[in-house]
Amino acid sequence: MELLKLVIVDDEPILLQGLLKTYDWKSMGFEVVGTAQSGEQAIQVIREKRPHVVLTDIRMKQITGLMVIEEIQKEEIDCLFIVLSAYRDFEYAQQACDLGAFAYLLKPIEDDKLQETMQSAWNTCMEQLRNEAKYNSWEKLLKNDADSFLQVVVQKYIQNRIPQEKIEEVFATLQDVIRDGDRFITVCVDIDLAYKITNALEYEASKFALIQFLEEKIGDKFFYWKFESEEGNVVFIIKTQENASVRELKQILEHTKKDEKSPVIAAISKPYKGIAGIKRSCEEAQKLFGLASISGASAFTIPEEMEERTEKTYSADAENMIVNAVRRNDEQGLKEAFVRFIYDLPNEEEMQCQYMHKVMLKAEFMLKDSYGLNEELKGQFQNYYSNLHNLNAARSVDVCYKILGRAIEIRKESSKKDETKYFKEYMSAAVAYIEEHLKDEDLSIVQVATQVYLNPVYFGRVFKNTFQMTFKQYLLQRRMEKAKELLEDGKTSIGNICEQVGISNPSYFSHLFKQYTGKLPSEYKKEYEA
Repeated sequence: MELLKLVIVDDEPILLQGLLKTYDWKSMGFEVVGTAQSGEQAIQVIREKRPHVVLTDIRMKQITGLMVIEEIQKEEIDCLFIVLSAYRDFEYAQQACDLGAFAYLLKPIEDDKLQETMQSAWNTCMEQLRNEAKYNSWEKLLKNDADSFLQVVVQKYIQNRIPQEKIEEVFATLQDVIRDGDRFITVCVDIDLAYKITNALEYEASKFALIQFLEEKIGDKFFYWKFESEEGNVVFIIKTQENASVRELKQILEHTKKDEKSPVIAAISKPYKGIAGIKRSCEEAQKLFGLASISGASAFTIPEEMEERTEKTYSADAENMIVNAVRRNDEQGLKEAFVRFIYDLPNEEEMQCQYMHKVMLKAEFMLKDSYGLNEELKGQFQNYYSNLHNLNAARSVDVCYKILGRAIEIRKESSKKDETKYFKEYMSAAVAYIEEHLKDEDLSIVQVATQVYLNPVYFGRVFKNTFQMTFKQYLLQRRMEKAKELLEDGKTSIGNICEQVGISNPSYFSHLFKQYTGKLPSEYKKEYEA
């Protein structure tokens, strides 16, 4: 058991000695660190020893036990008083209790009563000591890690989870957190929600890079608290005393928007003074951020004049135009269909979002039934459906246009691969025919396409996808390569070479050959002569 300090006071020497020697104070959890035989002496001993408990007689000459209690309380020395009184002094005992005495004991003292009272006093003192230790520990923790603690407190204050009075108490405890003239500016920032939907894999990495960049740039010039809002955007609350800080922060944000590959949405408040200014600046920045998020910066926005149009009957034709444009892999057709769709929408924003949702479902089903719905597109459709509640009509149109535009890109890539694979044998036959008929001056794409039983226009597209060049470019390349082989062999005249590669005019042949190799045929031939 931990021993607490005890001082015993009685102006009767015999009674004082009796109290010291009669009782086993250590078994009750106390060590007697001092005694006094008068009120004046008692005050001095208490000042020096700082006991946890004082056991004192009430009736003493000159300075009574009540006066001792009053004086010690004035000096704010923290200890418990247990007063001893005779039956006739009961009125004094009541006054002692009114002054805050822990307990009183009647003389002669009953052993059981003393034991019980001292045990209760020990328990009370130990609880106070533990609370003080805990308080000191928290105070030390606060001082050592005040910034992190304050960040949590400020965030709760912004979210209306603690009142302003409480945060004022915290600032007062930590001291020097807010000085006269301090103002607060809030910056809200995030990657555009549309980018999150259409580029889910890159979104988190882009956001992480953005926040790291801002932490570095803002931290170089300002003290700030940072946290994520309930809406998911990042909030910087910046403390400053400079009027030019808003301009500096705007420059940082403009620099960020310019350098970041992903679309950045940001808003900044005006500076506001004091603790109330923290919340005011944050509310203003969040409101501005909301407006910035709604407006965005994408391919389509629903025109404001739509609000003034007279109500029209919505037609599903525009929906079919969009889906058919995707089916045909027609990018220009998709754009025209979206313009038509926008102007056919009803005025109510809720209905506009519902019709856009309907279009996306139709498009997704079409992709499932045909081709192109890979994992990337599946993820974009799912992200769109998951974020419907965060999108207004204008942003919904923008996001959907991007997703369907990407669907066309993927379908084109897929069709190229499929065509190349499927028509491999056709292209082999076509190439063989071209090699065999290089000397034919009138050799054309129509002639070759007919030979392999394909439509000339379709054949030209497949040929280009396969060889990454047009039929005409390929034919010229093969004729020039054939000419180079014959010139290097040196056994054939230039005139004869012209006939073998299907270019009868020697002057025109020389012109084409120099364009292709950088040399005239005669110059090229000399390099290979013995």
